[in-house]
Amino acid sequence: MGFGISHQKAGLNWPGRYRTWSRERALAEAWRAWMQRKRTGFGCRVPGSGNGEHAKWRRITGITRAVEGVLTRKERKAGLKRLVERIKELATEATEATEKRQESKEPTLMTPWDAGVEAWAGSAGNSVERLCVELEVSRTRLTMLTKEYCGLSAQELVDGFKVRRLRRWIGLRLREAAQQLWGTPGNYAATKYEMEPQMNTDEHGYEKGSGFRVRGIAQKRSRYFRMRPEDYYYENRASERARRCFELTWRLREDFDLEGWAVRAGFANGARLKRACVNVLGRSLRAVERALTEEVVRYYICAEDKVLRQVACGSDSARVARARWAYNESEDPPTAPFLDEWSKAEELARDWLEKMREGFG
Repeated sequence: MGFGISHQKAGLNWPGRYRTWSRERALAEAWRAWMQRKRTGFGCRVPGSGNGEHAKWRRITGITRAVEGVLTRKERKAGLKRLVERIKELATEATEATEKRQESKEPTLMTPWDAGVEAWAGSAGNSVERLCVELEVSRTRLTMLTKEYCGLSAQELVDGFKVRRLRRWIGLRLREAAQQLWGTPGNYAATKYEMEPQMNTDEHGYEKGSGFRVRGIAQKRSRYFRMRPEDYYYENRASERARRCFELTWRLREDFDLEGWAVRAGFANGARLKRACVNVLGRSLRAVERALTEEVVRYYICAEDKVLRQVACGSDSARVARARWAYNESEDPPTAPFLDEWSKAEELARDWLEKMREGFG
């Protein structure tokens, strides 16, 4: 038998396949490898494991290939819940060394700007790619699993876990803005009783001879000018809250760098920060800031009522008399039970009052 009649021709026969060329074997193996990669995804995966039977995410969820087709909806959701809890642990972990390294410093002409690569991304924490490597799953499969559980992509889920850190960052901004406007809580009370109405106003704070007898804040001459002392002196509580909330919100947004602040808070950009606020809190970032602004103004008013009461309980003097009138529009010293905002907060919201005192003083 000559070589041209042989069925082997080149290389050895494929074991178990009689009369099969080695070239066909190589093509078949390449096709099988490509189909395996297509089934497991081309994303981040640990070599040798990928999305296979023993991948880490399958061990966490219990969704193996053997039982994947027979799991009930309730059992599958319970497994996905365990996966989301594990993602939460990995996404929120941070060490003290990392936080110290990520502290940003103001750039100056005399200091070097060569910060380490780890500090460039601020306090972003673990990325989705790192989670994929940790869980031995592709990014496409991880997004499919998270959307099945809660309707959010993997990136939106990771950003949502970082929203809890916004309370600290927004609190720092609010404290700084409030101190610029009114000082420490209670200091603004001195401004309230030191301002006296001018002589051309009557006992109700209205201009003499104007015929204006509707109780409320005295009207300003123009919106382009500041309020007069008598406007502040006879301002009712509702108008004061609205005005101070507006002032604090305006000061909070003055010269505000959203992109830089978002990176320091752990987000890639301002758009992802806003999206995370809507997903987790159900409100936009501006709405969250307005709600927290109202809370800060409420605490400042409570502290100012306490200071006014303490001054009004002092010995007789012109300063004490003005404080008594600003406190309860009376020349008599206040007596218990007190009905000011501080007393109401001590009775109905003592825990809130203690937390606000720790944060704002």
